[in-house]
Amino acid sequence: MQALAVVPMDPPVIEATLKRAMDRGIIVVTHEADNQKNTMADIEAFDNAAYGTALNERLAACMGKQGKWTSFVGSLGSQTHLQWVGAGETNAKKYPGMVLVDAKNESFDDANKTYEKAKELLRKHPDIKGFQTSAGNDVIGVGRAIDEAGLSGKVCLVGTGLPNPSAKLLDSGAITAIGFWDPKDAGIAMNKVAKLLLEKKPLTNGMDLGVKGYEKVTLTKGVGSGVLIRGNAMVIADKATYKNYLF
Repeated sequence: MQALAVVPMDPPVIEATLKRAMDRGIIVVTHEADNQKNTMADIEAFDNAAYGTALNERLAACMGKQGKWTSFVGSLGSQTHLQWVGAGETNAKKYPGMVLVDAKNESFDDANKTYEKAKELLRKHPDIKGFQTSAGNDVIGVGRAIDEAGLSGKVCLVGTGLPNPSAKLLDSGAITAIGFWDPKDAGIAMNKVAKLLLEKKPLTNGMDLGVKGYEKVTLTKGVGSGVLIRGNAMVIADKATYKNYLF
């Protein structure tokens, strides 16, 4: 094995494994893990704070900038998810009428667990107006709970999700909007970087990886000895626009 391209759910958990790989001369490239120490390059599709802020702005607009809202993360160990909801919390402070309740519910990217937790939250807070979610399956679970409660179009839901699996709930109004990036493009970008490292070619600020959204990346120092590479591949879509992005 010459290279590993990894998308960790919980970066700290695999630090030792990635260190052993690097110690053996294996190229390690990660994605969605800008707190990963043992990586040569971590690739982010966009600035995580900007993404979380964009999701929350869409949520705030739907909620009329007032009412109770909550958030979901795939894992409390997922750095990107915490950054997204953290930026959302910061953004919502601009609107005194928005009240955060029971923040950072862990979903483990399991739509059924998210569905059950969302039902619980809807019972606990019958006047809740919004959900901001992080893991890809969260919008499916929360959206299903909203739909079954007859609250589609009344309770707002904005979060990370993909157009194809979210289509039915977007059409019903259970999901207000989704944010995403093309995982295929992110995977290609990871492999392009791994290939450059294998060939001992330099990674430079502003370089073009030849992938949509990664034509002029920003390169900064990572938390370890590697580098952090950010693209500009953010997409926010709703009922009116999601069909433009069906994979």
